[in-house]
Amino acid sequence: GVDEGADMYQAPCELPAQGFWFPPTVFTGVSQSHRIASEEIFGPVLSVLTFRTPQEAIDKANNTPYGLSAGVWTEKGSRILWMADRLRAGVVWANTFNRFDPASAFGGYKESGFGREGGPQGLSSYLRLTEP
Repeated sequence: GVDEGADMYQAPCELPAQGFWFPPTVFTGVSQSHRIASEEIFGPVLSVLTFRTPQEAIDKANNTPYGLSAGVWTEKGSRILWMADRLRAGVVWANTFNRFDPASAFGGYKESGFGREGGPQGLSSYLRLTEP
């Protein structure tokens, strides 16, 4: 993060005395070579990377060992479909984040997991179909 040249902003907020809590944090000035851009961070942390073209955004998003989820924000439906087809992530949200249809399968790519949960794909590993 900061040691590699990124700028950090942390929201001033009280944290519980017990447990392992981390304040909401935003890093700007992040490049692909920074650890915070290439490691999976679970917590209220956002690393902001810039891009000039949709293809550059896809290249940066796919240049990671992880692939749990991705989000596309645009007013063009055709761009959403174009990008979703090229992003290597288990879920690609369009103009929203963290909304699930319980009938849809969910799972990651690469080091973010394998297989699917939910939907028919998730149920298939628990079923053994037999002929009547």
